[in-house]
Amino acid sequence: MPADRPPLRAGGILGRPVHDHDGRVIGRVADIETRRDDAGRERVTALVVTAGRWGRLLGYERREAGGPWLLQQLARVVLRRHLTRVPWPDVRL
Repeated sequence: MPADRPPLRAGGILGRPVHDHDGRVIGRVADIETRRDDAGRERVTALVVTAGRWGRLLGYERREAGGPWLLQQLARVVLRRHLTRVPWPDVRL
């Protein structure tokens, strides 16, 4: 991100449409992946984009999420089918 731009806030990213390289909308931002840098600041590494209704994500869309077996299977089949992980350098909001 250029230094002259103010930092983005999660509330300004969630729900926004994400475009592919050709300008077509591939979905809306449902979640933000971050990683702590050496200075202890959280840095965005990727966005989780969904073509479905993004408001229904309950954490079970994450592969590392635990919980009852039945909910894990349901998440694998229903929630994750429309998800795309877009690395931060490839994001086009």
